[in-house]
Amino acid sequence: MKNHCLWVVIASLLFFSSSCMKRVSPLWVSKVPEISPPPGAEEIIKLPAGEKISFQQLSDDLQGARVIFVGESHDQVEHHQIQVKIIKDLMAKGKEVAIGMEMFEKSQQPILDKWSHGLLTEEDFLKEVQWEKTWSMDYQLYRSILDEAKNHRLKVIALNVHRDLVRKVAQTGIEKLSPEDKTKLPEINLTDKEHLSYIKTIYRDHQGGSAEKFKHFYQAQCLWDEGMAETLAQFLKSPDGAGKTMVVIAGSGHIVFDFGIPKRFYRRTPLPFQTIVLKTWKKNLDEDLSFSGVSEPLADFLWITHPSPFEKKRPRIGVVLKEKEEAKGVLIERVIPGSPAEKAGLLPGDQFVSIDGKEITKLKDIHDAVVQKGRGKEIIIIILRESSEKKISIIIPSAEN
Repeated sequence: MKNHCLWVVIASLLFFSSSCMKRVSPLWVSKVPEISPPPGAEEIIKLPAGEKISFQQLSDDLQGARVIFVGESHDQVEHHQIQVKIIKDLMAKGKEVAIGMEMFEKSQQPILDKWSHGLLTEEDFLKEVQWEKTWSMDYQLYRSILDEAKNHRLKVIALNVHRDLVRKVAQTGIEKLSPEDKTKLPEINLTDKEHLSYIKTIYRDHQGGSAEKFKHFYQAQCLWDEGMAETLAQFLKSPDGAGKTMVVIAGSGHIVFDFGIPKRFYRRTPLPFQTIVLKTWKKNLDEDLSFSGVSEPLADFLWITHPSPFEKKRPRIGVVLKEKEEAKGVLIERVIPGSPAEKAGLLPGDQFVSIDGKEITKLKDIHDAVVQKGRGKEIIIIILRESSEKKISIIIPSAEN
């Protein structure tokens, strides 16, 4: 059982690939057995020994943990099926289970409580929680987890701090926050040299920019994880959390090497925890498992899964969006490099006016329009840029592309 301390990502600001890590593999990586495609249903590897184990063995190893961190790739169907399997197994063994989710902000806790107590229909829940704005991933991916919580009255904890606070820090730094915003900050540790080195590698590969920009970026990364760690610790110290076994569902970037939530949680509440990182199979998987600055394994357990069938993934054009606060409308916050949106000439700050003649006033309008149009098809977008309307054509990626 792990009782010690060790990543991070701003889910709504940037999309990171762990393929950006330095490819100098430590010894433990060489012990991970080669997995031939397609991977089996239980390709579970115990680290650092590299021993392949069954789900039953994993279940036995998890029994002493108060917190089980399960790091996912958000768009992978099988990852969410595994999370439900772990939750069901813990309940079958008599554990009182609670679920912590990166997908929700702390202010949404009352809505989650109503959901768990059966006081909301799915339609009402999605409306109240503003799913498309809050998370924007296909709800079908998370439905089985949230249905399990509702069916068994399981407490679901909204882990995230408010994204606008993280965004402010990323843009101008902690020092320039208003006094009111500073009161909302958790205790933040910015002194982890291994973590800093890791984030520098990612920032250099994806962002570039000045040292000052990186400083703000790193502060925002740490704020994101410290906030989730604090919420988790507060719950487990509360009467509601007494005796509960917590399953934390978050992107694997918040879990690997313990850099993100685990280490920061343990600093506050030294309870036993275990980490599971879910990875989809690909060639040269070992290149995706390590970072040159850390000799420790990326988790206690590595679970290799099938990649989700392409047709089950929601079509995307490659933009990070933000709803306007003062009036109806949707702005582009960031354009993903190499995406159809970038190739078509969309820019940060562009406001959607219409897609194929349909007015755009909220995030869901865009997601629905892209899904309904279908892969490989052309969509015509009217955007507002510097007070002038501009017509842009985008081809939605097909399965072949």
